[in-house]
Amino acid sequence: MEISNPDRLVFPEIGRTKRDVVAYYERIARRALPHVAGRPLSIRRYPKGLAAPGFFQKNVPPHYPESIARFAVPRSRAASKKHPGKGGKDQDVTVYPVLRDPEHLAYLANQGAIEIHVPTSHAADLLHPDRIVVDLDPPPGSFVRARRAAYVVRDALAERGLASVPVATGSKGYHVVAAIRPSVSSETIAATLQKFAALLAARHAEELTIAFRVAMRGERVFVDWLRNTPIATVIAPYSLRARPRATVATPLAWAEIETTDPDAFTIGDLDRLLDRPDPLAGLAAAPSEAERFVAGVDAAFDASGLVLETFDRFRS
Repeated sequence: MEISNPDRLVFPEIGRTKRDVVAYYERIARRALPHVAGRPLSIRRYPKGLAAPGFFQKNVPPHYPESIARFAVPRSRAASKKHPGKGGKDQDVTVYPVLRDPEHLAYLANQGAIEIHVPTSHAADLLHPDRIVVDLDPPPGSFVRARRAAYVVRDALAERGLASVPVATGSKGYHVVAAIRPSVSSETIAATLQKFAALLAARHAEELTIAFRVAMRGERVFVDWLRNTPIATVIAPYSLRARPRATVATPLAWAEIETTDPDAFTIGDLDRLLDRPDPLAGLAAAPSEAERFVAGVDAAFDASGLVLETFDRFRS
């Protein structure tokens, strides 16, 4: 592929160019594609590199090749329930790109993409997720609290029948990811994860919180369940991050989490990334039953006496 402006500095702090970014996605593509293919993408683009502002792109530009599929989702939640993927002339829709081939990742990088974000479901079954993601957002400083929180989430998921894998997000926290059969609706999964987070925060009140406002969290780790709401997205495994060191979101083994910071891997670790096993791919090959998890969380929440407030991100 001919790279436009190959010598443009994308990551000025480390001297990495657009050529480097395209080469990274070209080589990591087969490792990343199982976590990306078939899912409607949101793309964080920096056409001028990190030296200029970037933006999120969801709609497919007209010039994208036909080999990249288009998936239309009505912007109205009510409409999306009735007609996911069925956009029409008179509907207000977002037309997402859906990748099929490894070469598509390098193509997006040549368009100025740095970050690739995905929902927890595939376009073919948008309203039934096949993953659960608990996003752990720690306070500034040491990653010790985030590590402890990841173990708490792992054990609580396992208690309800879900195996999980930690993901170093390339930012300041970890994701804890479970693979599930797509048999439960996204709205049910989201409601269950809100209850799950509330139970954890009540049980570990000194370390965990579900307070959306940063000012209300103190030194506690925010247990973010919102990644599981319909069409919400998370950073894709093996995506670069738009951070000065060009960090990479990387699935980990649980044995690694004590010695692996969330931002440990960078674009310079490409060979190392390719040589590593992918624990998340292994987990996805044997998904768990979601119904047991939902029933167990519902029963525990009902017995707890807790009451959920209606969530409003502007007031919570």
